[in-house]
Amino acid sequence: MKTGQIILALDVDTAEEALLWAKRLKGRVGTFKVGLQLYLRHGHEVLHGLASLGVPVFLDLKFHDIPNTVAQAVAATAVWRPRFLTLHASGGREMMEAAAGKASAETCLLGVTVLTSLSEENVREIGWQEGSAASVGRLSSLAKSAGLGGLVCSPHEAKTERVRWGNQGEIVTPGVRPPGSAKGDQSRVMTPEEAILAGASRIVLGRPVLQAREPEAVLDGILGA
Repeated sequence: MKTGQIILALDVDTAEEALLWAKRLKGRVGTFKVGLQLYLRHGHEVLHGLASLGVPVFLDLKFHDIPNTVAQAVAATAVWRPRFLTLHASGGREMMEAAAGKASAETCLLGVTVLTSLSEENVREIGWQEGSAASVGRLSSLAKSAGLGGLVCSPHEAKTERVRWGNQGEIVTPGVRPPGSAKGDQSRVMTPEEAILAGASRIVLGRPVLQAREPEAVLDGILGA
């Protein structure tokens, strides 16, 4: 596996801790993900610090609102020049098209399909009676036709989505756990190697690295696989 295929989720509480991780692991990680937890606490400080380090950023804010609101939110993130930015594909075609119209050329918009924490029972409970795989496919097709650059799905859907998107689309998979790691709150998981072989272009790792006794060793094991 290549360094550029690894995204590290900086799911921590302080800017200091996030930037320490970025400094420590930037040689082993391609992109650093800033999600809601960190963004709401210290977003500007962290994003400024990551920009100073010269590392690519995955801004995982999962926008989902009326088209104009999402379009303006996407435009507002341009100052940080994120490599990736997320929005929920379930927001609909018009919302995604409005977002794509405001994204800068250097930012790849990713449509979030079905969260990897959701089981089949959960998916049907919220009204998607077709199940997770079919729901991912439907949302993926919508995201592609709306002009997004790729999607976020579980590694279990990566093979089908790689066929749908060809070589041009980004297939980003959370729900990835190194062999022997706890699943935590994830329901649909694979190992990093399995996810890449299935068709993922990049994998997202968080707790299995941040909570490891030897984070560098975990990443080196993944990179050597």
